[in-house]
Amino acid sequence: MNESSKKIILTAGGTGGHLYGALSLTEELKINGYEVFLFTDKRVETLLRDFDLSRIRIIPSGTFTNTRLIEWPVISFKILIGLIYSLFYTLRISPKLVIGFGGYPTIPTIFAAKLLNIKIIIHEQNKIIGRANKLMLNLSDRLTVGHLKVKGIKKKYNDKIFYTGNPIRPEIFKYKKDYKTHHQDGFLNLLIFGGSQGASFFSDIIPDSINKLDNTKKSLLRVFHQVRINEFERVKKCYHSMNVKSEVKTFFYNLPELLNNSHLLISRSGASTVAEVAATKTPAIFIPFQHSVDDDQRLNTIELEKIGQVIVKNEKKLDSNQLYKVIDELIEKPEILENMAKANKEIVVNNSSEKIRSIIDDLLSNREL
Repeated sequence: MNESSKKIILTAGGTGGHLYGALSLTEELKINGYEVFLFTDKRVETLLRDFDLSRIRIIPSGTFTNTRLIEWPVISFKILIGLIYSLFYTLRISPKLVIGFGGYPTIPTIFAAKLLNIKIIIHEQNKIIGRANKLMLNLSDRLTVGHLKVKGIKKKYNDKIFYTGNPIRPEIFKYKKDYKTHHQDGFLNLLIFGGSQGASFFSDIIPDSINKLDNTKKSLLRVFHQVRINEFERVKKCYHSMNVKSEVKTFFYNLPELLNNSHLLISRSGASTVAEVAATKTPAIFIPFQHSVDDDQRLNTIELEKIGQVIVKNEKKLDSNQLYKVIDELIEKPEILENMAKANKEIVVNNSSEKIRSIIDDLLSNREL
């Protein structure tokens, strides 16, 4: 394979759920001599520290989901501008392959790749195919998937589907260790993570739930809570007022380390988060986002809930008193958390990035898969 064929564009929406899989694959591609560029949206600025900024291109785009009909002409114009940007950047880079990880910023990039006769792979992380990926599926050469059975894919595309699992950040495995209960450690690390964009619902309900605990249980807690910037001061004051040791931030860049050190996670259930929880075997309370498109966040939790590693709560039916009872019982009975940590019997050796890279190699070499 000559050097000109070693350039690849990864495209993803600018949230952690879309980006982390793309970044995990980036590491694998770099090790194998590929030159990687990232096409995404402006939200990426708060998420990336280590990616070479000279290889990031911001692509305008928009979504028709949950928007009024009157806004559609504006969104269509944004996508058109994004297509022009994508064509310009792609022509300058001259890649041999484009890989889409979902999110609407991927649409103009993949369209541009098709117009320029560049090979296309789409990766679907969720249990049900996302709308952007579904729209682009007809243009792709391959579809790699994070789950054995993904809903919403027509049978005519079956020959494109390759199960790889979801790529996981190498840092997740760097800090991996055996689970110890909070009775063994003498404290309980509680990580609260509403996704890369934070979760206002968490900022409202969780501090109130924790405040209902008795003082002995509060004294055990070490809370790490990610919040939106406009909620930072309020949430920080809440924990301070109840004398709970806490670290409140708008983003945790050391999340892989925190996840491995946590006795309990309370989180949304995006595909990347679920994959990382499975890999670390961290006990978790998942609260799927009630407005997630096609109910993908709830569907992502099914396998881990079935084996008992996670507890899943319906956001519409959940209040602070109900959540308090769950947290209180888990602190009271460390054996429950220990059993949750042991529920996932599989030894996770994540080689998803390697599998996708192998598919790339074969596709670019015109080998049959």
